[in-house]
Amino acid sequence: MRVEKYTQPFASSFYKRYLEDTGSLSSFFHYEWNQKALNTRFQETDFSNHKRSELVNVLTNYMNKFGISAKSALHLEELGNNGIVVIGGQQAGFLSGPLYSIHKAISVITLAKQQRELLGVPVIPVFWIAGEDHDIDEINHVYIERGRKLQKAVYPEPSRIKKMASETTFDTNLINAYLEEIFRSLPETLYTKELFRKVTSFLEKNLSYSDFFAALMNDLFQEEGLLLIDAAYEPFRKLESEYFQQMVKNSSQLATLVLENEMAFERAGFGMPIQTKENAANLFYVENGERFLLERKDEKFVHEAKGISFSEEEMLNIAKNHPEKLSNNVVTRPIMQEMVFPTLSFIGGPGEIAYWGTLKTAFELFDMKMPVIMPRLSISIVNSKTQNLLEKFSFTVQDVWEGAVENAKLQYINEHRNEKVTKIIETIKEGLTEKYKDLEKLLEIEDLKLVPIVNKNLGFHEKQLNFIQNAIEDTFLGKIDASIHRYDRLTMELTPNGGLQERTYSPLQLLNEVGVTLIPSLLEIPYEFTGKHHIVFI
Repeated sequence: MRVEKYTQPFASSFYKRYLEDTGSLSSFFHYEWNQKALNTRFQETDFSNHKRSELVNVLTNYMNKFGISAKSALHLEELGNNGIVVIGGQQAGFLSGPLYSIHKAISVITLAKQQRELLGVPVIPVFWIAGEDHDIDEINHVYIERGRKLQKAVYPEPSRIKKMASETTFDTNLINAYLEEIFRSLPETLYTKELFRKVTSFLEKNLSYSDFFAALMNDLFQEEGLLLIDAAYEPFRKLESEYFQQMVKNSSQLATLVLENEMAFERAGFGMPIQTKENAANLFYVENGERFLLERKDEKFVHEAKGISFSEEEMLNIAKNHPEKLSNNVVTRPIMQEMVFPTLSFIGGPGEIAYWGTLKTAFELFDMKMPVIMPRLSISIVNSKTQNLLEKFSFTVQDVWEGAVENAKLQYINEHRNEKVTKIIETIKEGLTEKYKDLEKLLEIEDLKLVPIVNKNLGFHEKQLNFIQNAIEDTFLGKIDASIHRYDRLTMELTPNGGLQERTYSPLQLLNEVGVTLIPSLLEIPYEFTGKHHIVFI
């Protein structure tokens, strides 16, 4: 595989600053993201206060369902002793969700390997599945190609109730038909049937979004020993009981600190990624798989629309005896992660790093520092067909990002369009308009009240001329369709939906094209965490 590196495209002003000048953001983070910061984090952090044996038991019991490889078993053993972790997480997207979920797992594994060697201690890769997330519309689809266009294929069962992903299950008949539809959109290759068999086999025992996601990720990365945990896993919630109690006790002060930080973040020109409120409780209450965001009102924790109201004492009792009824939000999830895991570094994407930037004093409230927040690896994968098109048109991937392909396509169309046709039709329109104006004036002189009819008739002729013009254009474009499609193919492959490939495509298309060896091959690349975007030519 050949690899090229480019400055991160499509980056927000904040993310661009974070990648290129983290030091200027020191008021929002405890560490920069470099080896010196990782060394400092390792040396100054007390990793002995975590409930290691309980954590390992929970992880082991969770992963047993999906199969624990020898490497994963070793990592669990190391975590039970003095191991530290590199961790990242993602929603339970269908078929792993967008490619950046895969890239995030690769980032976690790669950084853990590098730091294990550099620090001389066990550094373990962990992937946190946001199974408590209830926005099913964000994870219930993949993008497939239909009629040479990219379209969103949505799992057809509507989510009537906003249940958590770990509690939302598939209808067997619907999901099987949906998978068949997705696979029909793929070209038949040597790997298609086996890939379909494997995916459908996962569904036999994993009918929730979270379990299906975990089964697939475990299959792809188990030889690397990637440890998985679903944030909504009930035994995991019980392990968090003590920490939920701390969050309840400090709820008011936590909300104040986050609001102050987010306002400072906005003053710095980076917006308000969390949009927190002063009365936020930053916890959800869970009932029958649904989450209800709590607020603080009149010394109560409430969700007014649902009629939920708890005193602080009642909330502490829930946290102590029924922690499975509580769930973290965007503020408390990073804090909970730090409380539960001995974390060297957190791997984050652009959006995640932005909201972590509002949490520095929130961590300090609980006598902690943020871990080193490492930007995940950003990758575009270019197959042989796309490489051939790039070479044919003498484009680089960066040219595609910058819109050069679209400009070249328009130029090609204009060069092959016969402008005489357009001019003739425009001349006819102008002549008609002029003649009808003459007729209108004459009718006014003769005091004949027929102007509305004349205008209507003119409109009819203009409509017919437009119809002819559109028909000519469609026929012309059809004539050069094969050439136009090559430009469209480049755009669709490298900037689908106007953004990076990794934000739209799932790994399905690539696994179908080159097989499951794609993942080990991607993991063999000697990545450097420099904030650059990696172009991998396969």
